[in-house]
Amino acid sequence: MLVHADQYAYWYGAKGQKLTDQVMLALVQAEPAYFSRYSEAELKKLMKWSKNRIGYDCSGFIGKITGCNTYSGAIWSRCSKKSKNLYLGPAGSILWKPGHVALDIGLGFGIEMGAEGHSVEMFRISENLNRFEGTGQLVTYIDYTGADNL
Repeated sequence: MLVHADQYAYWYGAKGQKLTDQVMLALVQAEPAYFSRYSEAELKKLMKWSKNRIGYDCSGFIGKITGCNTYSGAIWSRCSKKSKNLYLGPAGSILWKPGHVALDIGLGFGIEMGAEGHSVEMFRISENLNRFEGTGQLVTYIDYTGADNL
């Protein structure tokens, strides 16, 4: 996915489907409060940029990596060994704040979906873990055997 980032688009509610007009409109209708942040012209531009790419939101991206295909709150609820110390968990831990998840990739970095309409930031490696509120292990989906706390 990182090598071919231009083939993907962040789209709220998307879980790996091809972003056709019909799919995007259905997701907009399913989450009107989220998409109300865009004017009609901005949404049209975003849809044009995203069209025919594979769409993921933050939880869809984490689901693609871990196999836990659900929304961010449900991913967090399935975590054990939760901590507010963001540097306590081993690589592979889930990083969480309300409405958003990312994956700890170790050494103080996380990987997450970027922003809508920005292919340069489609997959963002972040070193600002302090914007998250917790870390937890998704033990049903990730084998942490031998993982070090980095």
